[in-house]
Amino acid sequence: MRLYTDTLIMTPGPTEVPERIRLAMARRTTNPDLDPGFMDLYRGVVSKLSKLLGASRSSVLVMLGEAMLGLEASIANLVRRGDKVLVVANGVFGEGFADLVRMYGGEPVVLESDWRKSIDPGDVERALERNPEVEVLTLVHCDTPSAILNPLREVAKVARERGVLTIVDAVSSVGGVPVDVDGWGVDVLIGGSQKVLNMPSGLTILTISPGAWERAERVNYKGFYLDIKLWRNVLEEGVFPYTHSDPLVRALDESLNMLFEEGLENVYARHEAARRASWKALEALGLEPYPKTLEDSSPTVTAFLVPEGVSEAELRRRVWEKYGVMIAGSWGKLEGKVLRVGHMGVQASRNYLLLAFTSLARSLQEAGFKVDVGSVVNAIDEGFKS
Repeated sequence: MRLYTDTLIMTPGPTEVPERIRLAMARRTTNPDLDPGFMDLYRGVVSKLSKLLGASRSSVLVMLGEAMLGLEASIANLVRRGDKVLVVANGVFGEGFADLVRMYGGEPVVLESDWRKSIDPGDVERALERNPEVEVLTLVHCDTPSAILNPLREVAKVARERGVLTIVDAVSSVGGVPVDVDGWGVDVLIGGSQKVLNMPSGLTILTISPGAWERAERVNYKGFYLDIKLWRNVLEEGVFPYTHSDPLVRALDESLNMLFEEGLENVYARHEAARRASWKALEALGLEPYPKTLEDSSPTVTAFLVPEGVSEAELRRRVWEKYGVMIAGSWGKLEGKVLRVGHMGVQASRNYLLLAFTSLARSLQEAGFKVDVGSVVNAIDEGFKS
């Protein structure tokens, strides 16, 4: 029997879209190419993003396309044929940067590390010492399939001291974890709309440092849709290189309004509380987190090992079809072995986590596990009180 009349998305992207953002997308649309009011809206969004990301000296672009557009654009514009790129590969998306580097003729130097732990900045430093010809470094801040959070500030410092340009995938951390692009010396940071910002997929956020612009001029990428130089040049003239999305930019504006109205300090504290509560819920359920320690894990997503003897796909299906809560499996070598609960944006909430983990608990009971649902509720409450 189905036990719900509505559903709840608790995946680590795409995420639940709150009513305020849905209503922002439902407003009457304009022609972004011709309406000067849309350019004002866009520039206002860029200003808010600059504040969120600490990017007053860096440029901010909001491009039309799912966040993978930003990952590819960063490599296309900043990596030449033959360039050596240090790829920090302690997760699915970390490894994926190596494929992009190869596509554009670069030579990835892959720094492999334990997927269950944050990267050690000392390992990055030693890898750069062994490979002095490296010019660019790629890092994933939150590698969502494993829920690992890498020490962005410390890694960026190591790269900066050696004159190495940094490209950072922060798609799953922007808005839920503090980021200071200029203060930490991050050259390119990539964000997306469908994670902590609680929007549908469709927008890429890029920050580009003065040093990254200089490198882009030297690389001189010759494509069109991914060309960041084209965006910079035409925006200076007050137009876009191609038609933008009025509904999505309005949704992003509303999402940023919600963050600043709550206050960034509280937003980040709420995500930290959601991480604590999720780990305490796993302990109450007898489940093993995938990251080795709480500090290795991201405040935006919790990953845990599938219990022995349980079908990951069947468990997810039961949680969704019977209880109306969608949780996620994982990707790559973690597929079938790891389950994930996203606590991104509005999902980083006591009420949302109660529904997610009690639905998971009931589903485990029905699969033959001895689970005390009341202890899960108490664990989540304790996490949010800590």
